[in-house]
Amino acid sequence: MRLTLITNVPPTPSIPPAPSHCWHASPRSGPGSKPWPEALHARSLCLHLNFHGEAQLSLKSGSLTTLSPQTLTWSRSAHSALRTSTRDRHECLTLVFPDPWLTENLKALLPQVPQPARQLVSKPYSPLILPGRRLTEDDLAWTRNLLRPPLCDAARALMDNARLTDFLLRELFAASADAQIQTSDLLSRAERAAHERVERVKSHLLKHLDENHELETLATAVGCSPHYLSRTFTQVTGTPLMLWIRRARIDRAATLIATGRCNVSEAALEVGYRSFSHFSRAFQQEKGVPPSKWISHLAQTRPTQ
Repeated sequence: MRLTLITNVPPTPSIPPAPSHCWHASPRSGPGSKPWPEALHARSLCLHLNFHGEAQLSLKSGSLTTLSPQTLTWSRSAHSALRTSTRDRHECLTLVFPDPWLTENLKALLPQVPQPARQLVSKPYSPLILPGRRLTEDDLAWTRNLLRPPLCDAARALMDNARLTDFLLRELFAASADAQIQTSDLLSRAERAAHERVERVKSHLLKHLDENHELETLATAVGCSPHYLSRTFTQVTGTPLMLWIRRARIDRAATLIATGRCNVSEAALEVGYRSFSHFSRAFQQEKGVPPSKWISHLAQTRPTQ
């Protein structure tokens, strides 16, 4: 009998990491804040059910959020976590949903997820900290059941995966009045955060129009991904980021020329153009006339008294 060695065996598909949970319980803390590493999970969406005590989460951008007692908070890519000095003990359950797991398991559900919550579980996965709803007695009972040891490890893995997935979906779909994300509040918070981020970028750009700006550098400065910043900036302003920069530069140059503070060459340098031909072309595209004719153009179009 001959044996044939089969060499073209298809590779075993990789299995995305499953959701997990981490229970943090600490006694009353003394003076000063203490590190809270259990809250930090890379490339994952986290739900923090903060039952007792206070804690703080911050993003790399410096944005800081306090987790009050009896509140739920969403986070992704938090840069640091601290439990603050209070008279109460700190008890918090953190639910961890890895981004690869979200991508693999929720892709068919995304069209049905309400839009305000969809941004939490769809690409691009950007750093965020969003305060959610108040916790209830049902949340405490659910947590106790989750932490109660099952019959065996295999049963625990199955039960945990099912319970965590169920909790996430109920939050995303706001299934009941007592256990839901206030989607309108989430939307307003997300919109406010997006507007604040865009305003920070605009303020920085207007102060440094004479410098070169890279999308990656701007995104790092405000704590988000380049793709997210580009998309959000266009949504908020109605203008792509690089086009907005060009228009801001030309508007500033036009003002400098019109007020006599700079001649054309000086205005070009003042707003970051090192090539006069590039400046002249951009000015023509934005204002309809070359910069050398801007003053006469204003005189011709100014209404008569």
